[in-house]
Amino acid sequence: MRARWLSLTLVFASAGLWSIALGVLGAWLIAEPHTGILSHDSVSISAGLGCLCAAQLVFLECVADRAFPRTHRGIRIGIKGANALTLGGSVCVLLLAVVIVRI
Repeated sequence: MRARWLSLTLVFASAGLWSIALGVLGAWLIAEPHTGILSHDSVSISAGLGCLCAAQLVFLECVADRAFPRTHRGIRIGIKGANALTLGGSVCVLLLAVVIVRI
């Protein structure tokens, strides 16, 4: 039982720090003015939104599902699906921006 508690603590700590780092990066990308490809508002907001969604997905998968295993399945799938769709849309916008810049 102690080994399980220790492993859960390590997973929660590392996933928590990972999601906090992604969240701070996302907020920084959205809030601050940038140069280069990130100087366009749509690109920086898309990159920041992608980081924020990735932070939520990391937290949901690594912490919330283990801490609250009996959460309603529909709610859990809906939240993860919305985050995944937003993350996918952000990645598509970023890929399109890279292609446009390279041309």
